[in-house]
Order: sequence, then structure tokens, then C-alpha cells
Amino acid sequence: MANSILFQSASVYRNGKLETNDLFVEGEKISKIDTNLSPNNDSIAISLKGKKVYPGFINSHDHLLASYLPKVGGNEKHKSWLSYDNLYKSSGVFAERQQVDPEILYYLGAYKNLFSGVTTVFDHIPHHVQNPFRGILPVKLITDYTLAHSIGNYSLGWGEGPALEYRMAEHAGLPFVTHLAEGLDDDSKQSLRLLEKMDALGEHSVLVHCLPFGAKEVEKILEKGASVVWCPTSNLHVFGRTTNIKLFLDMGVNVCLGTDYSPSGSLNLLEELKTAKSIYFGLYGEELPESTLLKMITENPRKAFRLGNPDALMPGLSADLLIINDDKKDTEIHVSELSWKMIDLVVIDGYPIYGSEEYRSLFLHFGLETEELSIDSKIKLVAGSPKKLLKQVSDSVGYKKSLAFLPNF
Repeated sequence: MANSILFQSASVYRNGKLETNDLFVEGEKISKIDTNLSPNNDSIAISLKGKKVYPGFINSHDHLLASYLPKVGGNEKHKSWLSYDNLYKSSGVFAERQQVDPEILYYLGAYKNLFSGVTTVFDHIPHHVQNPFRGILPVKLITDYTLAHSIGNYSLGWGEGPALEYRMAEHAGLPFVTHLAEGLDDDSKQSLRLLEKMDALGEHSVLVHCLPFGAKEVEKILEKGASVVWCPTSNLHVFGRTTNIKLFLDMGVNVCLGTDYSPSGSLNLLEELKTAKSIYFGLYGEELPESTLLKMITENPRKAFRLGNPDALMPGLSADLLIINDDKKDTEIHVSELSWKMIDLVVIDGYPIYGSEEYRSLFLHFGLETEELSIDSKIKLVAGSPKKLLKQVSDSVGYKKSLAFLPNF
């Protein structure tokens, strides 16, 4: 008999709003969402009165192999990604990172995402690098995709070339993902035209960055049905500016949000949400709606990466859930104000993976071994052992290492 959980009296996000409902999870799937559901003999019932249930957040752009700190650079601004990459690769931080086993780095990146409410990550890397870590991490990796590193003269030789990779994406119904215009130089400015010339711009395309584009380029992206991933923290750190995101949103492009990698990006997706909100107001003098931000980390990436019904909280779909305990009204969406301590419970494929101490019985119900940690004096439980992981990092580099994207242990 599959494990089942009945979450009762929660404020559940569906169809663009929060409404009080019960949510029944059976095995790995959501089985029912309705009012006044009754538990069965094998289920555990948990009251979520006063709490919110969102689909698990999706980080649409990360490089988990580069999950290491401190950041590099920031004072000098660059015209191309290659210039910054050369700076990073010549740094002491990179040399130190190279002493850490890739599996440990992948786990670091996974926990970084988990603690910020992320259940699914797109890790931009060739399949042969990612393959050993599929199915073993505490968060899901998007594993079905074709890719190119980037488009232009500096592109690394990932995949079989954009034209063929896009054809394969079309044939298999997959996303084709690439960095595009990750810079302000002429190579970046011409990259969209080059992508279109390769017949690799279309509804399967997921384009990361798109820094220097204006109305003409945005109109072309919209016409072709492509999606865009915005990484404002990394853009500002490396280039001193970011995408004209209001133009993309106003014209109706499907926009997602990503953290990019740790050397230049945000600590986690919660920080990225705050940056996105702040930079939008600074650039345009108006608020970026909370509902828009939420779609950037739930519905929009489900569309872009072809993960099924964009409304993730539907019976029959995977039970990837984020329970939030904030001090706002049950019907109010405030994702840009979320902090670590407000992440109350993360459920992936029906299993509790990380949550507050009050869910200890739920973890025990599933027979999961957990580790305790403290966030703002609140005890949290997490499956696995990030403490052991951080000790392995310290042993690798020869001193006690702390990483700001993990809680203090």
C-alpha cells in the first residue's frame, strides 16, 4: 500500500489564486484536491490551517558543479561571459573548488536549492557530466533536454551543434536550452540572428540571459514561441546591467527565473526573487507583481521545459509541494518576501524531504533518517546529511569551510 498524506485546511495555490482546500497525496501523486476530504485507514492527516501550499519551486538555470563560494569579481564589469569565465578559472576560489569531488559539489547545489523551497532544477551541463547524479540528489534534476552551451564564436562544444540539437528536441518533444546573448559585445548582439539562421529558434527553445536585446529581438522571440530565463543577480555582478525584462513581459514572452552559478549568481532562489523585485522597481519605477514572480518559478518553467500541465497542483500530477508559513493573509502571495525560516515543508514525489520539527512524525511515518539544523532558532529536519557534506568539503580543502547558501551547522 502506497504511503498517503492528507493535508487539511491549507491555502492551496490553484488557477492563479490561493483558496482553502484539502490536498490528498497517495504515493508519488496528488490524488484529490477538494474541501472536507476524509483520510483513509493508511493515511496520515496533517492540518495546514493558516499555511500556504504552492507547487515546488523550479530553478530554471543553475550549474550545480559550480556550487562553491565566495563569489569572484564584481568590481570589474565585462562585455562577454568568456572574459568573466577566464577571471573565475584563474582565481584561487576555482583552484580550491577543484579539490572537492564533483559529487559533493552536486549535493551542495542540491541542498542550496532545497533549503529555498526548490524541488526541481535545470542544471545546464552536458548529459554525460550530469548522468552520474541523476536520481540520487535531494531535489529533482530536469534530465530530458537537448542543448548547446551558447551561440556565437565563444561557444563551448556541448552537444551536436544547435541545428541538430534543436531537430532532436522537436522530434522528441524536449526543450532545447542554450545561453544566448550572455554579454554586451557584438557577438552577443548577433547571436539571435545566428540562432535563427541555424533553424534553432522555435517553441522548443529556452534562451538564458538575452542581455542586449530590444523590441525587434523580443518580437522575434515571441513570434517563434521561445522561452527566456532571467538571471538578474548574475547579470548585474558580471555585466553591471541586466535584461530589459519589462519589454519581454509586456510583449508576452514566457519568462522564467534562474540563479545561475554560485561564482556570480544569487545564494538561492529566494534571494533571486528579492533581486528581481528590487531591480524591476529600480529600472521601471513600478512593482513587479508577486503573481508574476510566482509564475516565473512555477507555471512558466513547466511550459518552457515541457514538464506537463502548467498548473502543477492537479490530481494525477507529481506531489512536489512547498508549504509556506508566513505572517501574511491566507489569500496573499508574497514570494519576494520569503525567507529560509518560512519554508515549512518541502515534499518531493510524495516524500517529505525538508521541514519544520513539527513534521517529525511525518518523516518517521515514511521511515526517513533525518538530520537536525537550526534556522533563526527554529529546528528543521532534512533527509540526508548536509552537515557531513560540509565536513567533507572542509576535509578536502584543509580548513573549516562555510558556505553562505547553507545554514550554519
